[in-house]
Formats: sequence, structure tokens, C-alpha cells
Amino acid sequence: MKYIVTGAAGFIGSHIAQALKLNGQDVCAVDSFNDYYAPSLKHQRVEALLSPLGITLIQGDLADSQFTRDLISKERPDTVIHLAAQAGVRISLRDSHKYVSNNLVAFSNILTSVVENEVPNFLYASSSSVYGNSSTSPYSENEKNLHPISFYGATKLANELMTPTIINSSKTKARGLRFFTVYGPWGRPDMAYFRLLSHALVNSTFELFGSGNSIRDFTYIDDVVAMTIGLESELQAHQVGHSDVVNIGGGHPVSINQLITEISRQTDFEFHFKNSKRDINDVDLTCADPTYLQSLIHRKPEIEIAQGLSKVLDWAKLKTVSKNLSSWVNSVQ
Repeated sequence: MKYIVTGAAGFIGSHIAQALKLNGQDVCAVDSFNDYYAPSLKHQRVEALLSPLGITLIQGDLADSQFTRDLISKERPDTVIHLAAQAGVRISLRDSHKYVSNNLVAFSNILTSVVENEVPNFLYASSSSVYGNSSTSPYSENEKNLHPISFYGATKLANELMTPTIINSSKTKARGLRFFTVYGPWGRPDMAYFRLLSHALVNSTFELFGSGNSIRDFTYIDDVVAMTIGLESELQAHQVGHSDVVNIGGGHPVSINQLITEISRQTDFEFHFKNSKRDINDVDLTCADPTYLQSLIHRKPEIEIAQGLSKVLDWAKLKTVSKNLSSWVNSVQ
């Protein structure tokens, strides 16, 4: 089968593109290499995960409608896995146009191009951020009381609302993937676990936003890759016009303070903190109900936080990585 993976130089995208290629699939990788964090990290992901497998990466901006139309019509994929987006919830108001361009305009461009070209399968990244603070834990896809508290979360909910309106009368099947705090090697430097490991390894002070009592359903990248590929395979069996959303999380959340304790244990480092006010865009809790996920593919994420962090630490200690950790963290816009 032929796959297009967008955001393929990103954290989740690079791992999924790699896994598909290792499974013998034909993969077309796409990324814009934007500067939300250091493009050098994205290039290193490509060199480490994609280039050794001969995956060709096309650089382009999906907010450019002509580029997107040409991409889909030329490549003629069986499946598009759309992971490109403006990530993070803390971008300032003056830069909110990046959410609009990357999460709304680009999404609309690729969704319409997929439908126009009758691509059979379309999977796209949504987020646990759609649940906001009003939903009942554990968060279920059946939840109707969705009130995102961040602009980022609102754009992801908009994607979910937009998709079925176009898909239901098309020859395409669609599935939104509500990712819950994905972590692992080659991760994003704006995330707490990445920043904590970086500060532990270079012996520096860590800026803690809030009290550390926020709770997150951390989901290891290998589980995310397996769930995504399984859900893509399952989607193929549905009738055209099908559209749904699925939680990608195991339902085993831990607090940021617990995360700090575990990283401190594994690195034998005693953290020193600079306390800052909690960001208003940060939710109190994320916790996935994996019932629907399990009903579809008969499995859910299982890698526990201690095991996953151990794998990330091994990666972070590599010479080619450790020397760049601080600069990657400091590059976040």
C-alpha cells in the first residue's frame, strides 16, 4: 500500500513513517520543518529514522492549497496519515495565526484534497486537549461536554467537527486519533519529561509551571505507533463515508510531581526548581478511557512510565543527542 505521512519529521510522524516502511509499505513523507522548536532536531530524526530506510521526504507547507492538491493527486495514496500541525498549547496570542494556518487552513486543504482524489483512508491527529477541564474522567469518545481551554485544543475539536461533514458523502473513510501526552526517544523539547531529562543531565535548574499536581496520561511512542497502525488497518474494513474518533491512551495517568520523582530516581539527580505561574492553557487532568480502542483492535497502550522513561534516558545519553538537549529545549518558541 501507498502511504502519505505528514509531519513526518515530527516526533510521532517520524516513528510511524519508519514503522510503516519496516512493514514493507510504500511511504511518502512530508514536512514543513517549521521553527516552533529547532529544525535541527527534526533533521536528526530524519537522519536517524527515515533516511536509513530510503524514505524520501518532501518539504512543503500544507497551508499552500496548490502544493497540497498537487501532492495528493501525484502520489495517489491508499492512506493519508495527517500528523502535521502547530503543536503545543502555550503559543502567545500574537502568534495564534500559526494555529489557524497549520491546524485549520492546512487541515482543510488536505481533507478536501483527500476527498477530491477519492483516497480510501484518512487518519488525522487530534488531541486529549479537546476534553478541556469540563469532561468526566476517564475521558470517553462519547463525551458531549467538550470545552477546550486552549486555542490549540479548539482547533483540534474543529478538525473533528469538520471531518464528517465532508467525509459522509465521499468515497473516503476517516478516523481522528486523540493522542494523550505522547513521550519517548526523539520527542518534543517543549514537553515536561524532555525538559526534566535535559536539566537532570546538564545539572541545571528546572522551571516548574504551577504546583506539579497536574495529571497526565503519558503514552509511550511504541504503543502509539502500534495503536495507529492497528487502527488504520481496522478502518479499511469500514464502509465509505465512515468517520469516528479514538482515544490513544492507556488510562494510567501520573502527576508531574510523580514524573519528577521517577526521573530523579533514574538519573540520581536532585532537582532544583524555579517556580512559575501555571499557564492558563494547561488542563488539570488527562485520562483516557481505552474501551473503544480495545473494542476495535483488542489492545491498548501498556508500557508503564518507569519503563518508558528508562528507554528515553538511554536515548538522551547518546553523545549525538546529549550535546544538543539544552539547545533544543531553549529553542522552543
